[in-house]
Amino acid sequence: MTSEAYFKRWQTLLTPRFRPHFLPAGHIVFQFRLEQSGHFYLTTSQDHFEFLPGQHPTPTLTLYLPDQDTVFGLLTGEIDGMAAFMAGQYRADGNIILSQLLLYLFEKPGEVLAQQVID
Repeated sequence: MTSEAYFKRWQTLLTPRFRPHFLPAGHIVFQFRLEQSGHFYLTTSQDHFEFLPGQHPTPTLTLYLPDQDTVFGLLTGEIDGMAAFMAGQYRADGNIILSQLLLYLFEKPGEVLAQQVID
C-alpha cells in the first residue's frame, strides 16, 4: 500500500475518533521518521488533523518508529504506548508531554478513563 493510500485510510478511520480541543491551542506538527519507509508528519489544530508525506521543516515533536503499522497501532491504542516505549519500539525528541497526549488523541471517548488525584 502506498503512503498516500495509508494516509487516506487513516484519515477515514481516525476522523470519528479524533478528539478536538484535546491538544494545547495552536498548530502542532508530529514528525514520524520510520526505519523501514519514508517519513511523514501529522499536522493538528484544535479541530483538524491531516497526515502528509515528507519532512516538515519545523516539527513540534519528532517520533522514531520502525514502520507505519506501529504508528497506526499506537494512534488507535491497539499497541500500548508505554509498553512500546519501554521496549524501545519508539522514541521521541521534542516536547515529550505531546508524545503522551498523541497516544490519546484518537482514543475512543468511552475508552478514556478519568482519574482523580487525592492528596
